[in-house]
Formats: sequence, structure tokens, C-alpha cells
Amino acid sequence: MTEGNDASSVSRVEIEHRMAGEVAVMAVTGKVDHATAHQLVEAVRTGLDCTRGGFCVLDLTAVQFLGGHGLSALLKAARAAENRQQPLRIAVDHNRPVIRPLEITGLEEFLALYHSVEEALQA
Repeated sequence: MTEGNDASSVSRVEIEHRMAGEVAVMAVTGKVDHATAHQLVEAVRTGLDCTRGGFCVLDLTAVQFLGGHGLSALLKAARAAENRQQPLRIAVDHNRPVIRPLEITGLEEFLALYHSVEEALQA
């Protein structure tokens, strides 16, 4: 079996949408890379359409990998939210696969990051 056919190498992401009162929350699990980054952007757009609380929360605390395409998707999603005047709040916890790429690229300075969904909802 070649690496390309190995099921464990396939990028997978799951995104759960829910409402916390009037705020849309999108919880992402899995790997956000070149194959799945578009799903993150679409999830945020859907959340922006549903939210009535003036902002959305993107929960990345269960993300196992955040690649360059994922970082670009985060920026694109944050810009889309900003353009709609509905800020995107991102819960990252102490998730090293998410925090480290954000720190290396300096994106933590431009994104609204929180330690938990609850903190993001209350801020």
C-alpha cells in the first residue's frame, strides 16, 4: 500500500455548528490543511449568516493540525466577519498545533483569540 492510499494520511475535518443563545459557534475537529481549509471558511460564512449576537465564535481547541492553508483560511474568515461587522472570536485554549503556527507567523496579533468558548462568549 502506498502512502497516498493510506487512510490515515487523508485530511479530515469535522465542523459542528450550534447556537449559544444568539451567537453561532463552530467547533472544528481534525486537520485544517490544503484539503480542508475551504470547509473552515464556509463554516464561518454559515455561522455569520446564522448569528444574531453580533459576532461568531470559532472553536479550534480540538484541531490536531493547522497548516499554511489553514492559517490563510483563518485570515479569510476573519476578514469576511470584519466586513460584515460581525467579529470572529477564536477559541484556541493551549492547543499547541494551533498556537504555535499562530505565534510563528505573528497572526495572534491580528486575530481575536480566547482561551475557551465560554471566555469568547463573555468577552
